[in-house]
Amino acid sequence: MKYFIVCFIALMLLCSAGAFAKKKEKEYKGPPRTEGELIGKIIDCLRFKDTITYPSLFPDFDTVWKQIIEYRPRDEMEAKAIAQIRQHPEKVKQFDPYYNHAINKNAYYVMQKGEDSGIHWNQVLMMRYELQKVKLTRDMVGYDLIAPTRFQGYVLLRDMLTRQVFIFTVNELQNIGKYWYGGVLANIYPAESIEEFQAKEAGELRIRRMMKEFGLTEADLAKIKSKDTSKHVIQVNENDDDDANTTTASGLIRRDVVDRKLYTGTFDNQIQVKLYVRYMKGNCPGGVCSWEAIYKFGDQDEFIKLDVSKTKEGNWLFNEDPPIGSMELTLKDKVFTGTWASSDIKTGYDVKLKEAILSTSMMKQLDHIIEHGDWAKGLKEDKEEDKNPRGINEDITKGVY
Repeated sequence: MKYFIVCFIALMLLCSAGAFAKKKEKEYKGPPRTEGELIGKIIDCLRFKDTITYPSLFPDFDTVWKQIIEYRPRDEMEAKAIAQIRQHPEKVKQFDPYYNHAINKNAYYVMQKGEDSGIHWNQVLMMRYELQKVKLTRDMVGYDLIAPTRFQGYVLLRDMLTRQVFIFTVNELQNIGKYWYGGVLANIYPAESIEEFQAKEAGELRIRRMMKEFGLTEADLAKIKSKDTSKHVIQVNENDDDDANTTTASGLIRRDVVDRKLYTGTFDNQIQVKLYVRYMKGNCPGGVCSWEAIYKFGDQDEFIKLDVSKTKEGNWLFNEDPPIGSMELTLKDKVFTGTWASSDIKTGYDVKLKEAILSTSMMKQLDHIIEHGDWAKGLKEDKEEDKNPRGINEDITKGVY
């Protein structure tokens, strides 16, 4: 009997220890150990509008920088990579909300936009998420030794009150050591699929560019949608062929175009790109004081306006208007090389663009797009007699339009 009582007590103690261990496991309060756990914590912050916990999900700059300084490279290639990132602490600071205030601002933006779109944050449940690896850009070489895996992608939620599906984008989910950090929020739409999300985002970007280009307000857009344009009329000069100085309807002086260049190439040897640059005359030394540019990707019809400038070192800076993405390029032997980076989703690509043949008909179409803001205008195929109007040697560089 005594033996039975002792065994029973031992069994009870063993079960209690197991239950306690499971309880301790459930009460784990450390950093997320998988990307799924991290996304779950991000959703919790959105669900409860927790703007205090959210910044704590990101890697602390001092801790990560210490790892970078103390990292011991295993070979010469790693030594060069870690040396590069050590020269650019600002590349690491961008992932810490203490230094990069845009991280918290983006979170507030997504929370508010979600509410404006009809979401009930306290009633959302995650359906699924789809992530892809962030491409390693030249300026982030070395950081991959500390954070070898970085994800970005889409998270699908269902509002259980209305049964509506919402999708938001999340970037910079980083695996550092045994844990996961980050989760920069970018945008949110009511959408049943990722394709619908992308279509809505593209439409919103077009509207933002139009508002920026023509100085429109939300009230103006409402009038345009209701076909009431009596109080806001946009006038343009219809003379496409004249490069002389002219005065626009707004009283601005249109400057002379000194030269035009067309470049074609790829981002990461995959995404086809066309870049058109106009050199504008002015009173500064050398005669060319500014530039105008547009570009487009793949087989899309829509062009994007670019603000162009140069650094003291002579590098070209192309910033999208509005600022969605940018390129920093070096021009050598009629070839642009450098990087493209997105300010919204923190992605980047290597850029290589070669100067291509610019025909008369192509030049007129591209000039029309720049001068009239007709960004969605597609390019027509060149006529046979226009393909080499200047007698340029066809063997130098060939452009595919």
